[in-house]
Parts: sequence; structure tokens; C-alpha cells
Amino acid sequence: MTTSIKICVVDDCIDEATILCEGLKLFGYDAVAAYSGEEALRVVHEQEIHLMLLDVGLPDIDGYEVCKRLKADPSTRDLPVIFVTARGSSGDVAYGYDLGAVDYVAKPYNLPIIIIHVDAALRTRQNTTDIISGPFLLTDPVYTDQLTGLRNRRFLFERLQEETEKAHRYRYPVSCLMVELEEVSSAGDDITESSFEDMLVEVAIAMRNSSRAFDILARYDDTQFAAVLPHIHLEDAVSYANKIRQEVHDATLLDMCPDKESALSFGIVTCANGVRPPSADELLGEAMRNLFRAKSGVANRISARSLEITG
Repeated sequence: MTTSIKICVVDDCIDEATILCEGLKLFGYDAVAAYSGEEALRVVHEQEIHLMLLDVGLPDIDGYEVCKRLKADPSTRDLPVIFVTARGSSGDVAYGYDLGAVDYVAKPYNLPIIIIHVDAALRTRQNTTDIISGPFLLTDPVYTDQLTGLRNRRFLFERLQEETEKAHRYRYPVSCLMVELEEVSSAGDDITESSFEDMLVEVAIAMRNSSRAFDILARYDDTQFAAVLPHIHLEDAVSYANKIRQEVHDATLLDMCPDKESALSFGIVTCANGVRPPSADELLGEAMRNLFRAKSGVANRISARSLEITG
């Protein structure tokens, strides 16, 4: 790694914390241990910490309280938190996400699994306010769309399969959106390539501004984007789409370009609590079919449905 990423491992078991720290160092990360909640809070204020692996059961304040305090403090609210704990019930997982955690790993775990989750969490952050807010970015052209700064299709497929499996295991809803941008000129003039690229960036910014740290956002192809939203029901996914549309519309007006109009279409599919999501390919395929319906003239150019799948 070319950038020194420091991770705080919070666990009251000294042996477990030490083993995890040493394992992280083998993969090129810098790691520091904290053995209580108060010590963890002190470490993040005294050192430059980029991510926290946080146990729930601590001897003073528990991990949930630590996460609450981190998210309540403007100086630490963007710090990615991954819960690593033996408390793995669906209620525990949902509560952790509600507090602002980006991921949840149940014990017992193996080191490669931890590294996968750490790497995924770090890729959601970027040292710019243009598209992705947060303190840092691991720049990897293999997974990054260079125009928008979002992830690319390859990253989407790898993470979507993992997320759908977690949604079924812990019985929480997950929504998948496909978004397509079409730009037309009210004056009848051709849209320049530069102008269209500006609009694509506006869509990416709107998606990022409307999303949480653990949502999966990607540019799917030249004109299409995808979003995977864990813990989001169908009606909230539709609200998410409308929020993006409004922000892109407002940004176009601020550009003071009356001859430039954007047309956004949304295909949305949601798997409700306990419903086994299909494979990543099938889920994206269903969202794409809904996108085609939206482009064919449905109300508000949004086609959304909830899957009814057993198994």
C-alpha cells in the first residue's frame, strides 16, 4: 500500500486485539489496540485513525455507546466503524447499522474475511467533498470509475452478491436501483460530450449526497448508475430516487443553462425482510427490466416492485 491507513481495534480481550492488529499489519495496515470504550474514544482524538473495528461487549461503555459518541461528534462522525462482535442477531445487526456503522462482522471470523470488509469500507471514503465525503480514498482504477469517482461495474457485482447474502442471513430488506440519464436540449441543439459528462457527474454527486456510508454506488455503464441500499424498504427507495431527481434538476438550474434538460429514469426492486434475494445477476436484471418499463412512459419515470421469492 502506498498510503498508511491506521485502524483502531477495540476489544477488551488483549489476545484477540493483538492477533487482529498483527494480522492487519501483515496486509499493510497500521493498527493500534484499545481495550475499553473510553480508551477507544481517546485514541481517535489523539491519533489519525481511518477506521475502527469495534467490539460491543466492553468493560466500561459498550461499543454501541462508543459508536453513538463518534457519530455525534463532528470531528469523528465520518470515521467508518465496523462492529466485530459475537452479538450477531438480526436485531443487533440492524441496531449497529442504525447507529451509523458501515458494516457488521460476527465472531468467530477469519482474517481474510476481516480484510475484505475493511477494504470495502475504506473504498467508500475519499479526501474530497466533490463526490464522496470522508477523510481518505484508496485509489484503485480496477474498481473506480474515473469520471465520477464512484465504483465501477466490477466492484458492484462483487459487493452485491455479498450484500444480498447478508440480507437473507440477517433478515433485513435490501433495495437495488438502476438509474439512467438521458439529456435533451429544449433548443434542439446537440448536446456536447463535455456537457453530458457534466450531467453524469451531477448524477453521481446527487447519489452520493442522498446515500449512507454503507450504501453501494456504482457507474454501471456510459449512461447508467446502480445503487444497492441495505435496510431500505420499497417506499424509501422510491423516495431516494425522487430526491436524486430533484437534486439533479436543481443543479441544472443553478448552472443557468435553460437549454439543457436532464431526464432520469429509475428501475427499483426490493427484497423484503426474510425474502431470499436472487443472485447478483438476477437482482440487477430485475432492476434493469423495471428501468426499461420506466423509460417506456410510466408515471414519474419510476418503475418499482417488491420481489416475492420463497426459499
